[in-house]
Amino acid sequence: MEAGGGPGGPIRWRGIHLHVGSQLGAVDAWRDAVRRALALLALLRGGLPDFDTLDVGGGFPVAPRGSSGPDGSPAVPAPALFAREVSGLLDALPADRRPARLAVEPGRFLVARAGWLVGRVLHVRERGGQPVVIIDTGMTELIRPALYGAHHPISTLGDGATAGPDHRLTRVEGPICESTDALGEHRLPPLRRGDLMAIADAGAYGTVLGSAYNGRPRPPQVLLERDGSLTLARRRGSLAALG
Repeated sequence: MEAGGGPGGPIRWRGIHLHVGSQLGAVDAWRDAVRRALALLALLRGGLPDFDTLDVGGGFPVAPRGSSGPDGSPAVPAPALFAREVSGLLDALPADRRPARLAVEPGRFLVARAGWLVGRVLHVRERGGQPVVIIDTGMTELIRPALYGAHHPISTLGDGATAGPDHRLTRVEGPICESTDALGEHRLPPLRRGDLMAIADAGAYGTVLGSAYNGRPRPPQVLLERDGSLTLARRRGSLAALG
């Protein structure tokens, strides 16, 4: 909807927005939702002349790293499969019943793999025979695991990581004093304080959902340029800025 004048008051109803679900793998469910939305849009346009927009939302799946189908094909449907369904539904409608404005929101699909969150090991301990690693980044920088159990692959970085073939299933946790500040279990080599770790697929819902909870300044952001150089996009926050 958009603000504006008109017989209906200060709000102008512009169209319909869909969200079938995140990590959506069922193309047929998405097609059915779009079909229903198009029918509703056509029905309402008779009494609302400005009602001309259909936003088909997002939720397109990002495949887990290294995953594929049994025949080597992608483990999740490609965006082209979703797009093909919309084209067919629109072509089946008379021109005057089609939405004048069509929107799509593929944000996470486009940027999730483009971001990494780098943290440093603070503590290493054993609990119940399993290694537990506490790193200096967690739910304040990437809340998805705490919010709804999202799993992000984690690997060690650089010469600081202790190399060795004896990888073990290791619990990785953040520094916040919250039981939900956990980053899951990962097969990792032996680690020690100061080692660097990289959390993958943090390019979506990282910074935008980040917070200064518990008095934690926001981390710096660094861009990796095409030529391999690094550009500081945002400086590290300060404690003084929190006040």
